[in-house]
Amino acid sequence: MARTNNVTSRVIDLNSFRSIASYVSDTQDWIGSVQERESIFEEMRDDARVDSLVVDRKNKVLQMYGSFSESRNKLVSEACENLLTFNTFYKLNNILLNAVPYGIAACEVVWEFRGGWYVPTDFVSIPRTALSFPQHVEREWGTPVLTAQNIVLGDKRKFIIHRNDDGELNQWGRPALRSAYAFWKFKQLGVKFWAMAAELCGVPSILAIFETKSEEEARKRAKTLTQALESWESGSSGAFGNVKDIKVVSSQINDFNKIVELCDTEIAYAITGQALTTNTAQYGTHAQGQEHVQTYDNLVKGDAYKLQQSDQLLVNAFVELNFPGELAPRYDIDSTDFAPWEVIRDAIDRGVPVSLKALYNKIHLPEPVDEKDAFIKEQPSFGFSDKEKDDFFQNRR
Repeated sequence: MARTNNVTSRVIDLNSFRSIASYVSDTQDWIGSVQERESIFEEMRDDARVDSLVVDRKNKVLQMYGSFSESRNKLVSEACENLLTFNTFYKLNNILLNAVPYGIAACEVVWEFRGGWYVPTDFVSIPRTALSFPQHVEREWGTPVLTAQNIVLGDKRKFIIHRNDDGELNQWGRPALRSAYAFWKFKQLGVKFWAMAAELCGVPSILAIFETKSEEEARKRAKTLTQALESWESGSSGAFGNVKDIKVVSSQINDFNKIVELCDTEIAYAITGQALTTNTAQYGTHAQGQEHVQTYDNLVKGDAYKLQQSDQLLVNAFVELNFPGELAPRYDIDSTDFAPWEVIRDAIDRGVPVSLKALYNKIHLPEPVDEKDAFIKEQPSFGFSDKEKDDFFQNRR
């Protein structure tokens, strides 16, 4: 029988590993405490997998453009278009979308009087740990209180509160990280357990093979050799009498990658609603991939729909400050799918009317400053002049 100097050992007992689940506390124990919840969520964001999924979900909404409906007052519509720009909403929404991972986000609007208009120039994020919903304070449902100063944040021109709500009308919203907590914690404990196991089997063991005539002599000889081998360090050397051979026995830990992959997949489901578009799919079919992409898109569209309702509060405040008594236009975030450039190009070639404004906003074509800045490729004449005569034959002698 062929010999081998490698031994594959399972140092993780399945029953012992199952006991790790007991360390994953019920979310209800800490979700009620604002301080503890925030500290746990910040630890979760330190995980590269969790943070990348949260950032990706936020960025998909931040890249969407918004538009205003036509108002009865043309001056109101023009002021909203010119003063409430994409960059203004981007700065605001970058704060409000923190409600996706954390459940709730609040900010203070900084207004300045510029050129005869009250304009939002900055947005200051309010820490979630500074908010509370005390029962004894008179306030509208869902309106938080700045705990230290006991100030009700009820002025909608000054404060904007956004929630990632799932319809249960929770004042703290529904944090996406809450669903990912159990597998994130399991992954963290799994890494610690793996590190312990690696200490046990990561260093190769050394065996000394010898022969003796009796069992008692073998035990004494084995004890002596064990003590000598334990004193060895890296780079050491030594000589042993009555030893036939020295063997180095290495071991390895199996299945650790499977644990990490399982946890990362479940975290992806919790934060994005699917896995194939954010995980490497080994056996996923094209149809499954398309279905998961659609699931993620629907989730992002839901985020955009909730967000535009909070953005509308800024529009309402802007109109109220600058045009008292006028009706504010409706603000819509365009979350619809946009046709690829190839389809748009074919439509233009076939004479189908296409919006230039949409091309510049959605395709991000560089818009010319003026006519001199516009570059238009000249179309070939194929030998025909403006007078529809063949120049080639006209120029022949």
